[in-house]
Amino acid sequence: MPLARISTDPKPTLLLISGWAHGKEAMQPLEDVLATDYRIEILTGAQVLHAQSIPSVDFIITGSMGGLLALEYLPESCKKLVLISSTAKFCSSENYPCGTSEKVLRRMIVQLKRDPQAVLTAFFNNVHYPDETDPVEHMSPVSSAELQGLIEGLNYLLHSDLRDRIPSIHVPVLLLHGAQDRIIPSSAAEWLNAHLPDSRLQIIEDQGHALLAHRFDAVIEHISRFL
Repeated sequence: MPLARISTDPKPTLLLISGWAHGKEAMQPLEDVLATDYRIEILTGAQVLHAQSIPSVDFIITGSMGGLLALEYLPESCKKLVLISSTAKFCSSENYPCGTSEKVLRRMIVQLKRDPQAVLTAFFNNVHYPDETDPVEHMSPVSSAELQGLIEGLNYLLHSDLRDRIPSIHVPVLLLHGAQDRIIPSSAAEWLNAHLPDSRLQIIEDQGHALLAHRFDAVIEHISRFL
């Protein structure tokens, strides 16, 4: 079912999309800062994946799986796109070394069905590297619906490949990426920067995947200048 919106707010609309295993709360800090100038909408990556569409909005900020979804379902209304820790293809292949081995995701799918907490703990450890993990993120029990959504997300990451679509993305794109990202290597952002028609790349040294959690001020500064 398409995601639609109705609003009379004159401010431009900014959509925030979270990544795999992250809820809307992961994007809340951005809303807190940007709500003065934009009408904020937040969707989880799971919601966008289920709908297979993105509503008509003026700007999008997202990352990781949300970045892939934004690139795939980018609405014509979008004027600028911010991709944090993103990629055009999550899994590596013979002609694309900028990703994670398919074996890792297939193993995660199997292990999720056995022990989802252990999988999420390992995942968030890698997400927050080289900083410490926030244990609150993965303490709640995983419901059957949440588990299904996690598996669907991994299957999407396993098979998605948007490299052929990248040259047709003509909106300005800001790429922010941590040099020590263990989830998506910074080479993926460099590939995007080389193939997008209008992009700018900022590699943040000594940081990993969770830039919003650990370098929020720097991220906001880059985003504010870009938008």
